[in-house]
Amino acid sequence: MVNKKKEESSKFEEQLYLLFLPLTESIKIKELETKLIQIDYPDDLSIYLSKHLFFAFFVPLILLLLGSFFAFATGNSAWVGNIVIICIFSFFGVLVYALLKPYLDVSAKVTTIKNSLSLSILSMSSIAESGAPPESMFHTAATKSESPELSKEFQKITAYMDHFGLSLPEAIDQYCKITPSIELKKFLFELKSNLASGGSLPEFMKKKAEHAQFTYKLVLDNMNKRAETFGDIYSAIVIAGPLFLFSSIMLLGMIGGGGFGGLSINTLMILGVFGIVPMINIIFIVVLQIIS
Repeated sequence: MVNKKKEESSKFEEQLYLLFLPLTESIKIKELETKLIQIDYPDDLSIYLSKHLFFAFFVPLILLLLGSFFAFATGNSAWVGNIVIICIFSFFGVLVYALLKPYLDVSAKVTTIKNSLSLSILSMSSIAESGAPPESMFHTAATKSESPELSKEFQKITAYMDHFGLSLPEAIDQYCKITPSIELKKFLFELKSNLASGGSLPEFMKKKAEHAQFTYKLVLDNMNKRAETFGDIYSAIVIAGPLFLFSSIMLLGMIGGGGFGGLSINTLMILGVFGIVPMINIIFIVVLQIIS
């Protein structure tokens, strides 16, 4: 019974998302459609745009209704104009987000593949040096890759071979048409050229592994330097900054100052401890997550 209700709710939600489908079916944005394919978005462009148009229209509408009700209930009808402006900005904000999100997701995907490709090449090299065929490298990497994102990419290559009956070079050609990663595409084309020329696969992978190991060390060194710089900035702003601020406020209180900007000493201390310092820490956590 519960599962049936969930299915009905899911179907109703899907119908809501498709309200603008007659309008979006006529919209063709080739580059945006390519980006959706590259991030493995399950629906086509028209459904994607219909969903976001639904949010773009109904989210501002709900904000307008709730905001107007609150404004009239509190006797501040002058707020309605500001609420309308906020709704207009939220409408265009959702549309801009819908257009930019696939590009941001592709960029994040490319970065993830770039950072984990070196480790995958090292593990694939060990398989090649054992004498296994090149197809085995991809089957193993598709299930045991160091990155889930990269594992999904290798699964596409194995799917071309297992489900469509393509050879490895043909599967590489098909995959390289859709991948956004230049580094992965370059590696695959070099591997394909080596196989086509009849070169030694273990020797080729050994050289690629040595280069990947060197590249990975450079990445780690760069990350360490970035972490040291980030730590210095954090120490200066989050540790030394509040100490200087609180010392100044306490000194101001000791010499009889009345506060700052019409705020008392106690109010400034409370704002600093429970407002400014936590907010700065949250900002640093977000920045650190983005950098990581």
